[in-house]
Amino acid sequence: MEKVDRFTATILSPGGVRAQYGIYGKRAAGPRACPRKGVGTPGWPLAPRNARAQTLVLNDRGRPSMVAAHMESRRQGHSPRLALVPGLRRSRRRGACAGAALALGLVALASASRAEDPAAWLAGPDATGDWGGERTKLDEHGVHFDVTYTSEVFTRDFEAVKYRGDADLMLTVDTAKAGMWKGGTLFGYAQDDRGDGVSPHLGLVMPVSNYEAPAFTQLSELWIYQQLPAGFALRLGKQDANRDFASPRFGGNFLNSSFGVLPTAPMPSFPAPALGASLFAQPASWLSLRGGVYDGSSRSESFAGSAFNHGGGVFAIGAARLEQGLDGPRDIVWQVGGWHLSGDNRSGGFAVGDLFVHMPVTDAHPDPRTFQFFVRTNFEPDAKSGPDGKVAKVYVGGGATAHGFFGKNNTVGLGSGYVSVEGADETFLELFFKWRPLAWFTIEPDAQLYFDGNDTHVVIGLRTKLKL
Repeated sequence: MEKVDRFTATILSPGGVRAQYGIYGKRAAGPRACPRKGVGTPGWPLAPRNARAQTLVLNDRGRPSMVAAHMESRRQGHSPRLALVPGLRRSRRRGACAGAALALGLVALASASRAEDPAAWLAGPDATGDWGGERTKLDEHGVHFDVTYTSEVFTRDFEAVKYRGDADLMLTVDTAKAGMWKGGTLFGYAQDDRGDGVSPHLGLVMPVSNYEAPAFTQLSELWIYQQLPAGFALRLGKQDANRDFASPRFGGNFLNSSFGVLPTAPMPSFPAPALGASLFAQPASWLSLRGGVYDGSSRSESFAGSAFNHGGGVFAIGAARLEQGLDGPRDIVWQVGGWHLSGDNRSGGFAVGDLFVHMPVTDAHPDPRTFQFFVRTNFEPDAKSGPDGKVAKVYVGGGATAHGFFGKNNTVGLGSGYVSVEGADETFLELFFKWRPLAWFTIEPDAQLYFDGNDTHVVIGLRTKLKL
């Protein structure tokens, strides 16, 4: 590689291993190198913060990554089985105090980093810098922290205005680098989500924002991932099924919830991941298989209080993933699978396809420019009426994004989704522009147009994300 751009991206692999990947100004001739065994397969390595690794799936700046950004992909969607646990005001106050203390500590670390090297701080991947070199040392010993704060404001039909804020703290431990055992990853994810959305008043099947949920403070995920002999891998614990099943690679920059979790499938995901186990296998370089079994009655703000209770049943899902190369080895990916929820006796099938297109690097355009396309569907032939009385049998959605055409680090996208709802089909269009003035700060204006039966709604929003 001849040139490394100043921007890097944090990628979460199926094994939960985080690595820092650079955006290359020029591509090497021939097949594109990849530091892991394959997209969608377990066992990605943990790279140091200055590693010149390359990834093949779109990250949040338009470079490829399995999931553009873990927080975005895991939250996208609306859980039809959401139920809050009452009486948690005291724990929320404690969470707020702990969050304030953490924020003050991070600000102090950021001040120290700026004092050491302001230029490196501005060009680095995190607003709090390298903590005087301690962050790099932690990474080298297999310990990686991610802290982000996302805020957004939406107006519906130029009347209702709503604000939301979400704080995320993630800890990833590579057990081999930490001196424990080989092939393991430990992962913990804490969240605090506050504010209101504009969707509940309209009763939308596909909410406007992938952050929309009743306010909560919780430990969203806590699991262990282990590579096994013969190319197998296993993840155990409280986890988000959306990470491994039905999530498009290139939907993470969109704000609408339907580009993440399938809006018509009861998949354990944001805001209620579930206890469960998932198994991965790769019988061929172009084929990977995966399956998972999860608690069928997961709830927000509950770790295991109702796990696998008699009425909730079990959510089981399986999929096959096929990969094909064009300019790169995995520019086309197809995933086909099915799911079943025993408690409600519901079953369905889904499919996801996406395409990554590289534009030639020339003297006139030395920076990477790429197009990304994706489409997916979910079909539940025997769908029953939900709590809102709506019956949604078919979902179809997709989108296209372009990176590097309006500023080398910016992304623009256009997408749409459709749900067949008994008596009132629902369709939306979304257009966004994601501006990245700094590697650790993004500003994203967004516009959505809804067609809900005979009603039409206009939604305008703005999201900012700060990576600490």
